[in-house]
Amino acid sequence: LLNAGALPNQDPINCLQIALRMGNYELMNLLLRHGANVNYFCRVNTTHFPSALQYALKDEVMLRMLMNYGYDVHRCFDCPQGNSSHSQYVTDGWTSTVIKDTMFCEVITLSWLKHLSGKVVRVMLDYVDHVNICWKLEAVLRGQELWPDINSILTNPRSLKHLCRLKIRECMGRLRLRCPVFMTFLPLPNCLKDYILYKEYDLYGQENFVGTY
Repeated sequence: LLNAGALPNQDPINCLQIALRMGNYELMNLLLRHGANVNYFCRVNTTHFPSALQYALKDEVMLRMLMNYGYDVHRCFDCPQGNSSHSQYVTDGWTSTVIKDTMFCEVITLSWLKHLSGKVVRVMLDYVDHVNICWKLEAVLRGQELWPDINSILTNPRSLKHLCRLKIRECMGRLRLRCPVFMTFLPLPNCLKDYILYKEYDLYGQENFVGTY
């Protein structure tokens, strides 16, 4: 169907979301290569960050697959509260009611998810330039094993090589990045193309499926 031109973003229930919930790497990769929108928003329990992340928090293979295909990581660190004290209306997670525009810091600091916060944020930092983390997220991260590494990244300049990669990816856009034909026309050595595409973090392509936290 996809090879015949089926559009993966037209169904009321997002196709990529179904693949994510199934944990089916092959189906996810197939949909993403055919233009599935990695930055879709679910209409139920909407979050401030694109919805796909909710299903990948415990699996680094899925998480990096989303990031490699252009997931909007910056939205996860976009907290209006900043260094101010956060509202406590979400203290123990989602309820049966619809929660509007829930922030990433509110989700990852839930009692049953906060142990994953260090690993998830550390992966995210591979796909952004300088970001500021809010007071609530920092408070939880300080208790994680990876905090020294995270803090070092947050408080030091990023490498020029990394910043160039981010700028090139921004100029290319998500659809060109996932198009193998377009990449073949870039007048760059294959090693640079692989770097732009984050091949060193492509756990699915490396068949490294030991990515569940």
